[in-house]
Amino acid sequence: MFNRLRIVLSPLFVLKENSRRMSSKIVRIGVCQLNCRDNKEENFKIGEQLINKAKKEEAKIVFFPEAFDYICDSKSLTLEKAESIDGPIINGYRKLAKQNQLWLSLGGFHQRSGDGTRVLNSHLIINDQGDIVGNYSKIHLFDVQAGSLILRESDFTQPGSSIANPIETPAGRIGLGICYDLRFVEFARLLTASSENGAQILTYPSAFTKHTGEAHWEILLRARAIENQCFVVAAAQVGSHNAKRESYGHSLVIDPWGSVLLDMGLESPSMRTVDIDLERIEQVREKMPIIEHRRRDLYSLMSPMNIIVPIDDSKEEKITWGQVQITTNQIFFRSTLTLALVNRKPVVPGHVLVSPVRRVERFSQLNPEEINDLFLSTQLIARKIEEFYKAKSLSIAIQDGECAGQTIKHVHVHILPRIPGDFEENDSIYHELAHHDKKEKGWRQEKEMADEAKTLRKLFYPDV
Repeated sequence: MFNRLRIVLSPLFVLKENSRRMSSKIVRIGVCQLNCRDNKEENFKIGEQLINKAKKEEAKIVFFPEAFDYICDSKSLTLEKAESIDGPIINGYRKLAKQNQLWLSLGGFHQRSGDGTRVLNSHLIINDQGDIVGNYSKIHLFDVQAGSLILRESDFTQPGSSIANPIETPAGRIGLGICYDLRFVEFARLLTASSENGAQILTYPSAFTKHTGEAHWEILLRARAIENQCFVVAAAQVGSHNAKRESYGHSLVIDPWGSVLLDMGLESPSMRTVDIDLERIEQVREKMPIIEHRRRDLYSLMSPMNIIVPIDDSKEEKITWGQVQITTNQIFFRSTLTLALVNRKPVVPGHVLVSPVRRVERFSQLNPEEINDLFLSTQLIARKIEEFYKAKSLSIAIQDGECAGQTIKHVHVHILPRIPGDFEENDSIYHELAHHDKKEKGWRQEKEMADEAKTLRKLFYPDV
């Protein structure tokens, strides 16, 4: 019977292996499960051993759990052991990343902050050159009763004030979360909202309590993967850390269909590798296009902040903007739903344009999410432009339709920095705005526009 079964199953195995080799988007990741105590040096030694093991197993990126640096049994000791981001612990991991040519996801780190009365719970991404390329501080703090245990993270932790942009890594675009963030559906939705620039992997490095873990851990992680049709990686703490704290373990990797690819159970300390295929995201989304089916006319996801996404102008790709073509090197800002570009015929120095990514001719055709993102982007860009050009005021206008002077059939916002005396009559600017692109002279060359965009880009992407 055993031999007969092997004959039947063998062709299926060969098919699976052939399919695996055909995909060009398979990446091996490493996941660490730890039982950290209050000895930082010992915890670091264990981390070093696991990174070396991941290197031997040819992982491209290694994910560590929350509190990978230490777990203490008192607020005073937790604050005492906290370090700055350029302290020995993070510098040690940066050195390991460079030595092993590995990317690291380190979250959350007890980052010293302010007057020392509270820390930041920070999730860092370090590239294979040892550079910190991502930094997110946990925004949802765990102030709850878990069984008989009452935990108040806010007693010693300062909440973060922003959501980090998804980070480009060898394993795709990674959205940064930490532990309790897992319970907030909107947070995950915002990180993955853009099919083009959203997160392909959601990460939740955690120290889930045993009580909440038994009830909700796998259910929540699989739900986030299914809802957002992306991978979820959740490296976890496990076991008893001290007399007060016990963690659930079961580090998980889940695919976009909700299938569990890795469950590390109660292993500790341990590092396991698993191959993920980023093509799986496209396959799932193509068969069930949830993002496209969302009824943005009836409900929307709005945030009081932008998710700024990187701009790749290395290929000088052509983009259709209304009825004309622009190149990526003319764009200086990009969010999930909005882009900003320099003007081929500016009325004043610094006259720039902001428009939705989606090609829409009239303002009334924008959905609520696009309007929200467009105006948040306009506000951010206007502030930077005014400061950069040392202006005293701004003129901000939309020409909505042909009779209003709109010539490009893609709705856009004009931002014009103003200085005293730039026009003899202040309202002359509106006449100029309506007629400037109808004159034959004054059109700029592409190189001049690309140079200006490169300069303005540094206002939003300081590492460029």
